[in-house]
Amino acid sequence: MKNLISLPAKRLRFTVSTLSFVTVSLIAPATQALETGPGDFEVIPGGINVAMIYYQHAERDSLYTQGNKVPGNYKLTTDIGIFRYIRPVQLSPSVTLDLNVIQPFGHIDSKGSLSTLGNASGMGDLTLGPVVKFLLDPVTRDVFSIAPFIVIPTGKYDRDDSLNLGDNRWSGILQLAYVKHFGTRWALDTVGDVTLYGPNDEAAVTGGKLKQDPRYEVQTHLRYILSPSTTFSAGLGHYEGGETELNNVSRDDKLKTTYSRMSVTHFVDKTSQLQLMLGKDLNVENGFKENMRINLRIAKIF
Repeated sequence: MKNLISLPAKRLRFTVSTLSFVTVSLIAPATQALETGPGDFEVIPGGINVAMIYYQHAERDSLYTQGNKVPGNYKLTTDIGIFRYIRPVQLSPSVTLDLNVIQPFGHIDSKGSLSTLGNASGMGDLTLGPVVKFLLDPVTRDVFSIAPFIVIPTGKYDRDDSLNLGDNRWSGILQLAYVKHFGTRWALDTVGDVTLYGPNDEAAVTGGKLKQDPRYEVQTHLRYILSPSTTFSAGLGHYEGGETELNNVSRDDKLKTTYSRMSVTHFVDKTSQLQLMLGKDLNVENGFKENMRINLRIAKIF
């Protein structure tokens, strides 16, 4: 099972707009997305359980609108934890169904020019989904996966608060992934996804209605398998879309962000795995720019 357990962390991105063009409130809650990690779509043997706990620390110290940096001291820090459980079910020798339960929780803190927004703590929205993995070749171990997820609005949300851990709306995510192996040392993971959002009918103090266009993302991870226990990887990702409108008025906040990731994954024993991932945003069209991201993950097979 070594090098087969590498599971995605959930990225909670906050597209908080500037005071200059949001007059109702600065809510713009988390744009929920599933960011994948290296090896996430490798086939996991059926009949086992995988439990994971994540810690993610991200710092944002600059704000952009229409590709231009907004003058000011804008800072937003997030400390997010995630509990994830996966139960793989073997449907056939070449098809596996991974049942997923994902529960985020954490803390958001605003500083500098945004300090009046305060902070937020609590549980995020519950995410459920089956990941269907097709083993294309038992020799090369190449894999194609279809992964539909549903995000349920169970997280903490208050329309009077500027920052929230929950989105107060339903959303759905569809991911398609292809894993290509090049011999025993190298592998390339390519993932594309689309997120569809339901409306938030309480998006402002006055009860405004928030709608959001679909959001599209492409993620890649090039892995070097040093040994059965240790893997290094480097990757790039890009997402765009997701423009919002409040009470049928466009906010002109279409997303367009490119980011980088580097990670190391290591099995400390046959059933315990550690992963460290570092990253940052390279280019941002609208919203905050992450200048630092640290993801830590512990996975336990039982």
